[in-house]
Amino acid sequence: MKSYQHILVPIDGSDHSKQALQHAIDIARITGGAITLLSVANMADIINQFGQMENTSELTMDEMTASAQANSTGLLKKFAAMIPASLSVQSIFELSAPEAAILAEQKSQSADLICMGRGGGQALKNFLLGSVSTYVITHAPCPVLLARDEKKGPYRHILVPVDGSESSLQALKQAEVLAKGDGASLTVLYVASVSDSLRDTAIPNTLEPHKLQELAAHMRTKGHNAFLRCQEELSSQVPLQCLYKIGSPGPIILQTAADTETDLIVMGNRGMGVLAGFFLGSVSTKVSQSAHCPVTIVK
Repeated sequence: MKSYQHILVPIDGSDHSKQALQHAIDIARITGGAITLLSVANMADIINQFGQMENTSELTMDEMTASAQANSTGLLKKFAAMIPASLSVQSIFELSAPEAAILAEQKSQSADLICMGRGGGQALKNFLLGSVSTYVITHAPCPVLLARDEKKGPYRHILVPVDGSESSLQALKQAEVLAKGDGASLTVLYVASVSDSLRDTAIPNTLEPHKLQELAAHMRTKGHNAFLRCQEELSSQVPLQCLYKIGSPGPIILQTAADTETDLIVMGNRGMGVLAGFFLGSVSTKVSQSAHCPVTIVK
């Protein structure tokens, strides 16, 4: 499987964007991919600064834009110097809204992975108004890796939550590429949700003992079938562990990642992109914002 041949890394000089670049470098080493660094001067910020100047006669919009470009150029050179000479890299400056520029460059460069920083806890207003990372993972057509902590060596344990959907199987294929390259183990996690299972069966919400047994059997069968599909998709001898758990998917994924010392979660984006997901939090949104390790969301 040819994957991650062109990696887009938006940078802003923060530690989080440096961490995203670390992941991009390691992945590019595995796949032989090229890296594109993108620095975006936020047009809205420049306009706001221009409007707040008491005396604008000596400082034109062109001068402010040139200053922003000079700052970005310095930042791009600094980040490019972190990339080994063996890897192909190009640097791009854009004057735009960050999320719009990231998506436009992904399309222009045909990037098949975006690596970007992820801040700490996101305020509620960021979910309502749309933070850059939330917007990008919702709208980008390619996988998005969100980094929070410094990368320490190769991946050793990759967790792939699966639900039988095509996006989760695609996530497994992407995880296999990285597991092969780093010699990592793969853990496939299926979380059986009682509420979801009740919705897709004729079993009533008020359960008698024999109905409860039917529900449990139904959930186990779905999990077993999901594991079978995963095993069919894997093409190599990557060490694989299958875990079946019952409960709320988001918290169980996060707890399993912590318990197994996972250093990368790769998961599908099922349930994202709807308004309810921003208010209630889809599983992938919750995990990407709360996990202690980097998370890659696969479309």
